[in-house]
Amino acid sequence: MAIVVETSGSSGVPKRVIISEEAIEASTSAALERLGGPGQWVLALPEQYIAGKNVIWRNEVSGAPLVRTEGAFTAEAFVEAVQSLEHERKYTSLVPTQLARLVDAAALDRSFIGPIARLDRILLGGQRAPFGLIERAARLGWRVTRTYGATETVGGCVWDGRPLRDVKIRLTDQIEIAGPQLADGYEDAALTEQRFTTDGSGTRWYKTGDAGSLISGLLQVSGRIDDVINSGGIKVSLAAVEHVVQTFAPDAVVVAAPHPEWGEVPAVVTTLKPSLAEIRAAVGNALGKPARPNHLVTVSVMPTTASGKPDRKRLARLVAGRTQERRRRGLFG
Repeated sequence: MAIVVETSGSSGVPKRVIISEEAIEASTSAALERLGGPGQWVLALPEQYIAGKNVIWRNEVSGAPLVRTEGAFTAEAFVEAVQSLEHERKYTSLVPTQLARLVDAAALDRSFIGPIARLDRILLGGQRAPFGLIERAARLGWRVTRTYGATETVGGCVWDGRPLRDVKIRLTDQIEIAGPQLADGYEDAALTEQRFTTDGSGTRWYKTGDAGSLISGLLQVSGRIDDVINSGGIKVSLAAVEHVVQTFAPDAVVVAAPHPEWGEVPAVVTTLKPSLAEIRAAVGNALGKPARPNHLVTVSVMPTTASGKPDRKRLARLVAGRTQERRRRGLFG
């Protein structure tokens, strides 16, 4: 028996992924082994996506009731959910936006710190965490583990750079993952053939579409292989630019913006009001002049996908529209 789970669509059109019971069992078992045993979970993620489903599956092993947060995610609702946990072991999974809200709330009201510190583990995935976020959480005594994976790998299968049991990683032109937790493929047979391959030994590999490296045996993910733009003949990684920019605006997202001379340039979208001049100087020092963002777009609310990730496709359209309008009005070249 297999189930079909739709991807969040953060990197393009959502895909329908076929996942077997065996893959779910392998993923759940390996995760609970790394955690140190089953426990009770707080579900604060949409349950139609793989991260939410993993919370449900892992909680079932404990036999304890699953605790859900109600309504929009707030620090108050999350702490109330955590305080209702009764199992010896207590866990949750969050995306960086949620963890950032909790850290910010704890800075204003220290009564939030203790209840969240009761959690044995906070799994953090879905996207790269803003610069310094995990360190801020650790200073509060919160135990955070970064996870990396995809719906096609039944969620996070690399924790803090280390693969879970029986998971294999290799680096080609991108990160590829193998193991018993791999999905069967997609409902789209052609896409399955493109993204899942079998080597000469019979091992199936999933092509993630992410770039990365192994440093001291730990996997470091640097971004999507298709997020590299050509700006005036120079290749620029938007993920690398974003990492620097988030030291000024933790919620910043960097997307490509059209430019009549350079083709494409990095553009920053944030709900904050950092100095573009300071950002350009820092990015230039770290990555070179071609990587400096040309535009800063401020929004009142960061648009997200249903899974809580920044909606990069929508942001790119927003930036293109804003820059075109400003260019028409002669505000920049």
